[in-house]
Amino acid sequence: MNSDLERVLLGDVQRLLDRWAVRYHDRPDLERLHLLMLALEREQIVAVAYREEAVAGRLAELEVDADTRALIRQTLVWIWKDEQLHAEYLRGELLRRGGVGSHAVVYGRTLQGALSGWTSATANHRDPRQAPFRSGAASVLVTMAGLTGQAPPALRHELRYQTLHRYSLLNVALEASAALAYRRLIELADSEEHRRVYERLREDEERHVAAFALLTDAITDGGGLAKGKEPERLADQLEAISPWFIPAAQRARRRPEGGGGRARSFGSGASVAVRSATRDDELDATLWACLDAAGLKEQAVGARTTAIRASFMLGYDRRDRSNVNSPAVLDALARYLLEHGVEDVAVLEAPTVYGNGFANRSVEDVARYFGLTSPRYRIVDINEDLRPYTFERGFVQHAITGTWLDADLRIVLPKLRTDPTEFAHLGLSTLEGSTGAIDATFYAGRQVDFRSATMMLLDVAPPDFCLIDAWAPVADGPFGVMGCSRPAEVRHLYGGADVLTVDEAVLADMGVEDPREAPILRLAYHWFGLGPAHPHVDGDRPDLAHELRGAHRSRLLRGLGMAAYPIYMYLSGAGDRFVPAMDVHAFPPRERPSASTRLLRRAAQQAFGLHPPTRMGTR
Repeated sequence: MNSDLERVLLGDVQRLLDRWAVRYHDRPDLERLHLLMLALEREQIVAVAYREEAVAGRLAELEVDADTRALIRQTLVWIWKDEQLHAEYLRGELLRRGGVGSHAVVYGRTLQGALSGWTSATANHRDPRQAPFRSGAASVLVTMAGLTGQAPPALRHELRYQTLHRYSLLNVALEASAALAYRRLIELADSEEHRRVYERLREDEERHVAAFALLTDAITDGGGLAKGKEPERLADQLEAISPWFIPAAQRARRRPEGGGGRARSFGSGASVAVRSATRDDELDATLWACLDAAGLKEQAVGARTTAIRASFMLGYDRRDRSNVNSPAVLDALARYLLEHGVEDVAVLEAPTVYGNGFANRSVEDVARYFGLTSPRYRIVDINEDLRPYTFERGFVQHAITGTWLDADLRIVLPKLRTDPTEFAHLGLSTLEGSTGAIDATFYAGRQVDFRSATMMLLDVAPPDFCLIDAWAPVADGPFGVMGCSRPAEVRHLYGGADVLTVDEAVLADMGVEDPREAPILRLAYHWFGLGPAHPHVDGDRPDLAHELRGAHRSRLLRGLGMAAYPIYMYLSGAGDRFVPAMDVHAFPPRERPSASTRLLRRAAQQAFGLHPPTRMGTR
């Protein structure tokens, strides 16, 4: 049956490709456009249909040991993340062509693909009574797809609940048809860069075909391993296709690090130290106690150079320091490192979109404006420090900050800020922009999202230590990451060797029970085959759940935060319409904004507190 399905699907795609080749024989640009649109729709289908929750039921039913279940889960999750990366790239490539009409078509194809993926996932519920409305709607869409010729009868038959064995059989055919389309795109590529990307997409799809074919052979229809398919052999075969199919814990056991390699603290589940104070003059003692308890002293021994990834470029006015690193904390950290043998301390930051609309926004200018100057460290502009680099994983990004890559000791130093989508702007979020321009990974037209770009950095050069600067004032409220008119007067420091566990500890103290609710942590777990570590915390834990007023406080604020992300990404004019009340004497506008832009900015500033504190607004 499945060989028939594969033949039908491949034949259907091939006939479509042949028809376009004839119709557009003298217009390769139009044929290429149709192929990109088709690819976007197909990638969006699987990006939705392959998502973790869509296959969780099948995984739970497998009659295999825990390691084998984790291995299969990681393989499926990794293929899912591949398809999301593909869809992101294709959407960005099409949007870069410009024009309102083309944008509408692109978003229409994206929506069509998402609906198709949702239909596929929903139709695969074992018991439609678990979700009667969704199951009924999915059945209607499947029927309509059949009537309009978009789903062959053989495919419609498969859009119902299937065991993992049948599910894998189906996806061998789907992935093979995608690879077929990419082969034609390679032939039509209009540049060497595009040809390389399309080749990469095709190679990914062929790896997916190989993985699903292996799972088809390895897993019986009853959910057990087939005869002769021992767990170790299955792991060997999947690893041969891609080492990323192996969960991080199993990867470490199968390929223990040699003595000459640099140990990775990222994902180690290392403990977290937290120390608090009530007055600014207690900073040195509090910081030293936190760093000693977290083990930074031992890491500094033998480290000649240190790179600190700081966070101060979203600062907009000296009167609101709540979303920039404390100069005192940064200076004290540098002093600690120098006193423990480090010879060179570099502080890294990346320009933001604010520099497009306002002058004097270089990294050095902003650091000087906020008093981040000290003979103990030097400031490095990441954009001027980028070095060509080929990432094994991901798309588009082709550079990395050289100072960070070469440093003996890498430290990420976030300024704690509440965030509408991540609950808090912490260690992982602060690494954004370390592989290229931030605005190239955030707004409409991007070809890779900023979270995936951060994962690419983590794979190559993860931080060795994370210190959370939660030293007053701390940006608070739903949009604290951009500014705060009513900052919180809290003084806490969190430190640890594993940035993941440090972020987890802060979120837990904010009352976020499952760190996977934060999108960037969830992506890190998926990307590296990890799960929440529930770290040991040394010290008295602050009650951040009540000290801060961010999106963690209510469903309403969380809903606003979720809506804020797509609104800002697609409707902010690449950040131009939503900016805090900038100190225009220090950062004069490059040109006078339109009346509508001024009105939108003013409304957002007043509604969300994106302006310096006032006597009435402080607390």
